[in-house]
Amino acid sequence: MGGLSFRETERADAVYRYSVRCDRATSTKIEAAARKAGISVTAFVQRHFESILDARPNAPKLATFDAAAFDAVAFSKCHHVSLMAAKLWCALRIHADENGKVQRFQTLLAEDIGCDHASTGRLAKTLIDAGLLETVRKGKMGAPATYRVIGEGSER
Repeated sequence: MGGLSFRETERADAVYRYSVRCDRATSTKIEAAARKAGISVTAFVQRHFESILDARPNAPKLATFDAAAFDAVAFSKCHHVSLMAAKLWCALRIHADENGKVQRFQTLLAEDIGCDHASTGRLAKTLIDAGLLETVRKGKMGAPATYRVIGEGSER
């Protein structure tokens, strides 16, 4: 009877640990940034670590966004999405960085657009299906979802 090798018996949910080194000045900056974000240093470093593979080095930069000039009605007609989905896209775009990446809790998004937080997931799916948004990382208990807003006319 053949035995299974260690690799074959490894669990799919195994957790691996990595260590990094930095000088005291960098450590102080990381601690200050974690305090400012209101999270532990470990959580701060973990978020950064998780974002390493999310980076899209050749992703087009989004143009400057003028939320005051955003026409939700025209956007919804142009992209065949509901008015609320257009408002969600605008709210996400306001909070997105230059690469279109935004991390925000559903409750805050719901406040941004004036709806119940349960609807934001459905509206986000509408935007994803329309090619206007993509999920980078799903939200978990205590951690907001991360999305990438696809700018109008930009390539994925």
